[in-house]
Order: sequence, then C-alpha cells, then structure tokens
Amino acid sequence: MFSKILVGVDSSQPAKKALEYASNLVIKNDSKLYIVHVIEEFGGDMQAWEQHDSYVNELRRLSKDLLKENESRAKELGVAKIHTIKEEGNPAEKILQIANDKEIDTIVVGSRGLSTAKEFLLGSVSHKIIHHAKCPVVIVR
Repeated sequence: MFSKILVGVDSSQPAKKALEYASNLVIKNDSKLYIVHVIEEFGGDMQAWEQHDSYVNELRRLSKDLLKENESRAKELGVAKIHTIKEEGNPAEKILQIANDKEIDTIVVGSRGLSTAKEFLLGSVSHKIIHHAKCPVVIVR
C-alpha cells in the first residue's frame, strides 16, 4: 500500500514518536523510509548567515548527527531501507517539495517541533504540511 514514507525530524519528543510511528508503518508495508531534517532559515535567508560560518557549520554538523541518530534508531526498530535527507530552508516547504519530488505515499511529522514560530494546536510546520500535501499526512503527538 505504501512504498515510500517520509518522516520529518528534529530533536523534539513528538518527532521521536513520529520516527517510531513511521518506522512501524515502513516495516508493516515493506517500504522505504525517508528521514528528513531541515535546518530552518533565520530571517528568511540562510545565505545571510553565511558570514557566521562557525554557527552555520555547527547547525549543519548537528543536523548530520541528528540524521545519523534517527537512522540508527530506525535500524534498531527493524527498518532496512532508509534514506536520509538534509536540507536548509523553510521546513514545511522543503518537506512538501521532497514529498513531491520523491513521490512519497505518506508523510509523518510530529504535532509540534522546535520551530521558532508557534501555533495554538499544531506546530506551524505540521499545520502547513496537512494543508498543502498531495498525499496522506499523519500527525503524531
């Protein structure tokens, strides 16, 4: 039923639960798991931060480490086919773009992440994804 499942991750508890949910879905459907982390833009332009090389490099290192942790966790849960993707930009837009480009069957995200913007019931990223995705979206709390 599902051949490609994408999970968006950060360091939040809902994202950890989303990875577990997505991993179980992948195992049940013998699917591929795409683990995505997006370094969020600050002030709308990541290039403006390039002058702060050490800060940007640290964000990129942390993103790489986060993806490795999540990949290891998915393997512990029994997932065999894993692809990790690191992006920079608007998290919701990048997740939606990846989902379209990779022809993802289902997107799984946590209800709230570590985003700087907050909304009342859902995080701004999950809110935007459920309204603009062309495939089913699972929100995990």
